[in-house]
Amino acid sequence: MNKKSLSIDPRVSLFYVLLASLFLIFPFQLSVQYCFFGVVACALLLIGKYRQVLCYLLIFVVFVLPIAIRHPILALIRDFLAIGFARMLPLFMTMSLAMDRQSTGKWQAAMAKMKMPNFLFIPLVVCIRFIPTFIQEGKQIAQSLKYRGLAQNWRQILFHPWQFFEYFVIPLLSSSEQVIMDLSSSSLIRCIQNTNPKTSIYPIRLKMLDYLLFLIGLGMIGGQLWLHSLI
Repeated sequence: MNKKSLSIDPRVSLFYVLLASLFLIFPFQLSVQYCFFGVVACALLLIGKYRQVLCYLLIFVVFVLPIAIRHPILALIRDFLAIGFARMLPLFMTMSLAMDRQSTGKWQAAMAKMKMPNFLFIPLVVCIRFIPTFIQEGKQIAQSLKYRGLAQNWRQILFHPWQFFEYFVIPLLSSSEQVIMDLSSSSLIRCIQNTNPKTSIYPIRLKMLDYLLFLIGLGMIGGQLWLHSLI
């Protein structure tokens, strides 16, 4: 299979991001959460994000699964971190799924096909364009720090947090301000607020994988409602 056949429709990715937000807000059953983790992990594997799946799997094993720790202080720290990771991990995974090689034009075409109103459409397009640029700016700053010998490994970051804040966080915030200005100028040039119908070069259509993921997501919502009715 080629990469195009394994790409996921932006509408399905947006549906899973919203579903992960429900996991963050409402207490879902553990069986439903584990099922959601497995489905999103399989989707990430299908689109070729093996390294990210491995990282998420390690986080899931260490912080989410109820592994017995004998030391009381370590067990307390693990339980404290597990609460946050158990709620935030599905959202991080679905964001990785949504950011898979999806250009701004493809997202724009997908949301236009959904007849999304402008007060939701414009902020989402700007955010989708901002996040990859923000990550790329962070990678470039980190690379420049390595060249200068300021943060060559994680040990230097952990033992010198204030220097890392000065050399990395502040330049990242400054570059983010410039990125926001560039995105605002780009949206004005492209007439993103124009209400006239627009054409797109991106073919937006649901494939078999998209229908399957959508049905599985609806099944998890139905399973949660059914399990909640039994309590």
